[in-house]
Amino acid sequence: MDIPVAFRWVLTALVVLQLLSLYAVLRRMRRRGPGRRAEERWDVLDGVSGVALLAGILIGSGPLMICGTVLMGCVIALKAIRFLRTTDS
Repeated sequence: MDIPVAFRWVLTALVVLQLLSLYAVLRRMRRRGPGRRAEERWDVLDGVSGVALLAGILIGSGPLMICGTVLMGCVIALKAIRFLRTTDS
């Protein structure tokens, strides 16, 4: 996959922003009590999947890109199921 240099810099900046967001989620998870840890773990998985997806695109690794996409889809499905269960009651 041939990605122009300008887009590589944009993807690199997006990976750095995603890592900063992941760091903030990890700090927030450590600070909280045990009540909302499941949702925060899903946020961590969402951040990791975003980093994997963007890194896969950046370095041109198909398996890493697919792994990030599948993980992101699973996290979105879990969050949707959780949302639907809480609004149904």
